[in-house]
Amino acid sequence: MATSTSTTHTLILACLIVSMGQLSIGLLLPVLPAISQTLAEDPDRIQWLISAYLFAFGPVQLLYGPLSDARGRRPVLLAGLALALLGVGLCLLPNASFEWLLLGRLLQGLGAGCGAVVSRAMLRDRFEGAALRNALSYVAMAAAFTPIAAPAVGGILGHHLGWKSVFVAMFIYLLGLWMLLLAGFKETHHGERRSMELKSIILNYLHLLGLRHFLGYGGMLWGQFSLMMVSVSVSVMPYVMQRQIGMSAAEYGSWALLPAMGLLLGGIINNRIQHRVSAEHMLRLSPFVQMSAGVWILVMPLQPVWLISAIFIQALGNGMAFSNAMSRLLEPYRDLAGAAAALSGALQMLTASLLTAGLVYYGVDTAFSLGLCILSGAILLKLLSWYAIGRF
Repeated sequence: MATSTSTTHTLILACLIVSMGQLSIGLLLPVLPAISQTLAEDPDRIQWLISAYLFAFGPVQLLYGPLSDARGRRPVLLAGLALALLGVGLCLLPNASFEWLLLGRLLQGLGAGCGAVVSRAMLRDRFEGAALRNALSYVAMAAAFTPIAAPAVGGILGHHLGWKSVFVAMFIYLLGLWMLLLAGFKETHHGERRSMELKSIILNYLHLLGLRHFLGYGGMLWGQFSLMMVSVSVSVMPYVMQRQIGMSAAEYGSWALLPAMGLLLGGIINNRIQHRVSAEHMLRLSPFVQMSAGVWILVMPLQPVWLISAIFIQALGNGMAFSNAMSRLLEPYRDLAGAAAALSGALQMLTASLLTAGLVYYGVDTAFSLGLCILSGAILLKLLSWYAIGRF
């Protein structure tokens, strides 16, 4: 039985590991114009420094999951972080060209992809039931806070020390995390070790995709993440606030902090009531919270305070549901925790990217259409909650 000290240590490391992916994007965003100017590159090409990272980060999770089930969490994390460090190191080479930066970001994404998978799998190794929900809610709060803080830190560093200081900060963070893992992280996966044969990996993934439990709770997880991306992060909301209402980018950035606080508050509420309210009840309740947010947008005047309050409510539902969906998804798969986390993470990113791309393609950029998206998504999440528990 793991001691309280070891479980707390594991939880802290998981929060630091899951923040790695968001930091690697958020720190860089404010200095992209400076990189474009210094290297005399077109701004559209400079955006590839983000795209290359994400292109590597997403699919490689499907490899890290089975690898951590077969070889253990610790060696996979150490190897992945070492690869990410190599990538950042290439970006710090004297007089590095755009091509070197692009290669470095690709390697950084390939390495950092281990974090999203293994952080969840190592928590599944250590925790059960309500304790797993509690641990995952802390990780969700860390993942919600990092995108708020990272661009601010990146902007300050870039303004005072130049854009290369952002890569120095990434290198220091990754190196410190690697040293913490090397010195203090003990292997958490003590169950059956899975085969790394390609046929076995594919069969495990097909097995998971055939399970009602995985599809039901996974669908809720992917749906919650997609709603968060649409309303809080990068898709419809910026268009509504800046084009329909007429806010500047700086004003929108200030208002956008409030929905992020909703995510944090949802996680705190979940922590407080987890021993009295089951994960299933929370997952059945949260879609009603989000339905109310969709209706609120449809009926209230188009003003910042009303719109942001609705998105705050929607994000509150996200925070209440996310850790519960993840804990219920992983609970039955102790020996397949890495594969389950990897497949879920890959499908989560695929679902969100297809949805956001589709909304942009079809010109969904008004408050009314945003309200309809949230309302429709919440209804789908409610249906998925019934599907997961066997109502139909």
